[in-house]
Parts: sequence; structure tokens; C-alpha cells
Amino acid sequence: MTVHNMMEEIVRNCLRDLMHNQTRLSGLDEKQQSDIMALALNKLPPRYVSTVRGEMFAKTQLRQQVETDVYRELTHAIEKVLTTD
Repeated sequence: MTVHNMMEEIVRNCLRDLMHNQTRLSGLDEKQQSDIMALALNKLPPRYVSTVRGEMFAKTQLRQQVETDVYRELTHAIEKVLTTD
């Protein structure tokens, strides 16, 4: 397994959830999604894992701990991207 930032997966999944549940976000194109993710990830601390065990821990406990922060940063990023397009 290689080292990767689990925060990317958490942010991606939370953004997909927002896009699925909010009509105004359902039409975000790939560039907008990438911009939103980049803006949010730059505001969030990275969470690196290098083992399957670490990944499983991150997927269960870490997500619950950081989800509020992720949604807050995604909301800020969405507003920034949608007001500049």
C-alpha cells in the first residue's frame, strides 16, 4: 500500500453527498468539483495512512470526527466557486 491522504476520500464522499442532496449542486461540472475539493483540502489538515489497518481506522473513526469540519469547508468552497463562475 502507498501513502495517501484519507482526507481526499472523505472530502470527495462528502461533496458527492452534497451534490446528491442539494439540487443546486447536482449540475457541478468536473472542474468545479475539483476546484471545490482543492479549496476545502487546503483548509483541512491532511490525514495520511500507509496501511490497510490505518485506512480502516480512518474510514470509521476519523470520518466521524472530521465530518463537521469537512462540510463547513466544502460549504465555503462551494460558495467561492459558484460566485466566481
